[in-house]
Amino acid sequence: MSWVNIGVAAVSVVGGVVQGQQAKKNAGKVAQYQNPNIADIQNETLNANLSGEKSLENLISQGNTFATNQAINIQNKLTPGYQDLAKTLSGRAQTLAAHPYDVPQEVQDNLSRIAAEKGIAAGTRGQFNDFSLLRDLGVNELQYGQTAISQSQQIAATLAAIAPKVNPMSPLSFYVTPSQALANATNNNAQNQAIAQGSINAQNAASNAANADLFGSLSKIAGLYAGSMGGGGSSNTDALAPYGGSGSIGAAAAGAANGGLLGYT
Repeated sequence: MSWVNIGVAAVSVVGGVVQGQQAKKNAGKVAQYQNPNIADIQNETLNANLSGEKSLENLISQGNTFATNQAINIQNKLTPGYQDLAKTLSGRAQTLAAHPYDVPQEVQDNLSRIAAEKGIAAGTRGQFNDFSLLRDLGVNELQYGQTAISQSQQIAATLAAIAPKVNPMSPLSFYVTPSQALANATNNNAQNQAIAQGSINAQNAASNAANADLFGSLSKIAGLYAGSMGGGGSSNTDALAPYGGSGSIGAAAAGAANGGLLGYT
């Protein structure tokens, strides 16, 4: 074996070793994961919610007003006169609740008209005040007040039953909670780590391929050189200068190839 052949083998061996070490070095590169700061995320979330609070309240108010008007318009079409009826009943319930012991004004007016038609003097039925009027009519004042309050409650229940149903918008559905922001940041950081790791893997693959091409080219060049040295008509050992006086470098190389290179025997 000539020194050229040994060089070819050495290039291949060294190339394989270097390539393997470079591959191990590149394989050890890992993209770092950035842990989100919980305190910072909480402060950022709260500040973001507060900065948009006014605009959010205006939006919700407009949305609720629109939904309410639409529901009332639909109810008026389904029940003609609904809005006027609801207004009348609501006024009546408020009067009964505010003045449960007062005789309704229309009742007082009707009694006065009847008395005038019959020519009865006003003094025959007592003074014109609610207490005396109730007493003159034989009505218990306490029971009358309780009845008025009960009627007010019944009217309110009726209004609630026939009123169109509207689901109001809540601002809570628009706010971002710190837990949601933390989950989003965690997911984004994990994706960024995966992207960075993919880039590292691609760079490692490209570097390994380049190293393989380099050492492959060196091996081919060495092989071509060895072929040119062997094609001159003489043996590789004869083409080299003698070594010492007992033999050529080729002979020494051959001996090394037979075992002397690894240790003298």
